[in-house]
Amino acid sequence: MTAVDKKEKTKIKRNIGYTIFYAVTFAIIFVIGFFSKSFFAYDFFNHLVFDILYLLLTVALLIVRSIQTFLRQTALYGKIFTLAYFNMFALVFAVRPFVTNRIWAILLFASFIAATVLLLILAFKYIKAPNNYKITRFEPLVAMIPLLLLFMLAMIQSYVGASGMWIPIVVMGIVLAAAALFVFLKFFKNIDYFNREHKSEFIVAIILLIAACFLFSAVTVTTVNYAFDHSPTAVSFEIIDKRAQTGARQVTSFYFKIEIDGQEKEIDVPVAVYRSKEIGDSVEIKLYKGALGYGYYMYEYMGSG
Repeated sequence: MTAVDKKEKTKIKRNIGYTIFYAVTFAIIFVIGFFSKSFFAYDFFNHLVFDILYLLLTVALLIVRSIQTFLRQTALYGKIFTLAYFNMFALVFAVRPFVTNRIWAILLFASFIAATVLLLILAFKYIKAPNNYKITRFEPLVAMIPLLLLFMLAMIQSYVGASGMWIPIVVMGIVLAAAALFVFLKFFKNIDYFNREHKSEFIVAIILLIAACFLFSAVTVTTVNYAFDHSPTAVSFEIIDKRAQTGARQVTSFYFKIEIDGQEKEIDVPVAVYRSKEIGDSVEIKLYKGALGYGYYMYEYMGSG
């Protein structure tokens, strides 16, 4: 066996090892994340060990990916990008247990902005030196993780009289979509990541880009309104009803129905709170004025608040 054959065989074994690691780690993370919200499996998964394991595996995924990508780079800027990009997200998840909701929301938002800037710098650099680095499909997906988490955080906020909130979201979405399309069509359409023989994939890429801009716009407005508002008021309300919503393809969600200003509202709560409270008990939620003037209330359970 020649040296080239040995090197190729080693590379195949290494890639198989990476694949097994990702598959097993993703599977464990999914099981912990899914069943920790299950009404029946809660008692088993409600343990600090599983919380720590979930966090460590998430950080390990990002670190291993950074190592894998780092080793295959030949250009110095590619190696620097890899270390900064993936380990930035690993750091954000690592500090999660030690920061409040609003600080973590700010860190998530800042990490997404930094990731976007890094991707743009690398993309422009790739155009000038196409043989040194290629943006893989995995990297933009990692950048979407904090965006989706912020979107989930925004969804548990129940707005009061915020009918006009769609105005800044739509305006910012249009501006972002126009700017993104201009850059995409002018500079990035020939990158291998988007360049395909079939035009349908190019069209789908544009549609996804526009959708991402509006998602980013919504997340930006809600994040700023929440993360920079330091005036919450804790208020107790009586639980007038409770329900669990589940399905074959979704995590079980738990809700309390309360009455605010004469209107019945539902709030999303964790399974631990759902199990510990009965109809007629009181539950404490927080009312916010909103940094942008859009008031809302929420049950804060993603952190210490």
